[in-house]
Amino acid sequence: MIGATDNTFAQHRGLIPAVSRCYRDNFGLLWRIMLPSIIFSFLLDTVILYSFYLNIANTSWFVSTSDGFSITRSFQTGTGLYISFTFSSFIAIFLWHTMCPLALAVFQTYRGVNVTDRDVWRHTLGRIRSILGASLILMVWVLSGLVFLLSVRLAIVIVALMICITVYFAVRWSLYNQCIIIEGLSAVAAFRRSGELVMRRWWSFLGRYLILLWVSGVLISVLFAITLLLLSITEPEFVLIREALVSGQFFDLFWGIDVQFTFYGEKIVFGNVAAPLASIPSFWTISVILVIKTLLYAALAPVWAILTTYLYLKRTSELELRTK
Repeated sequence: MIGATDNTFAQHRGLIPAVSRCYRDNFGLLWRIMLPSIIFSFLLDTVILYSFYLNIANTSWFVSTSDGFSITRSFQTGTGLYISFTFSSFIAIFLWHTMCPLALAVFQTYRGVNVTDRDVWRHTLGRIRSILGASLILMVWVLSGLVFLLSVRLAIVIVALMICITVYFAVRWSLYNQCIIIEGLSAVAAFRRSGELVMRRWWSFLGRYLILLWVSGVLISVLFAITLLLLSITEPEFVLIREALVSGQFFDLFWGIDVQFTFYGEKIVFGNVAAPLASIPSFWTISVILVIKTLLYAALAPVWAILTTYLYLKRTSELELRTK
């Protein structure tokens, strides 16, 4: 069943034509699948954003070319604990949970099945326990890493090692969505199966992911930069970010990947241009940035789903040929 689909991919010469053709041919279906998540996330973001204007004082507002905007509220509890809460948007989290239905839609269309968004979501809900289980495993894994970093002295070697470990497992587990939704595996079995598929192709997978990550990062940064520059024409609170963008920092956007770290007390930033707002911005300006961020992330989500599903089909076909 899986191996037969590889003939379709063989018609494309290269990864980019395969991904772009799949996106173009199934644009409406993919966006209809994401629509509930997009709407719910946007409404949640709007409610939280509005609450900052009405009820939360002493906030710090920032704009950047990687996140669009962020609001930070820091306070100290009666026990002396210092807490900081930052809000930007929940769209990335919601779209991450659409990877399974998007992957299923891509898989079914390449099999020639006439699939609808309702069929995809019905099948996805049937696998909800495995999907949530996988999310829980990833969350525990990430939190464990953060706790470890906070509990040890942050030497450069330790941080570099943690980054390498994170990248290794991110690539190794990158096909777990397909293993859950296509093969019907449990969360643990899906991670194991993904590792088997990525085995001996890890560097190839990493290269493809880095290229897409770089292209996505540059696209997001440039579009945010244009938006912020346009807003600065009528909104004086954006003057600091405009000055940063028209300087040599503009070329930092083409790093593509946002990297920030502190070295001997000096903060070093690559791939991002950020600045505090001179005053609390008007609600409509931040709403414009929120809309653009939502649409940008939604436009890129299917690309990741198509790419990983393409790689899944390619690897399963290769493994099937070896066993024959």
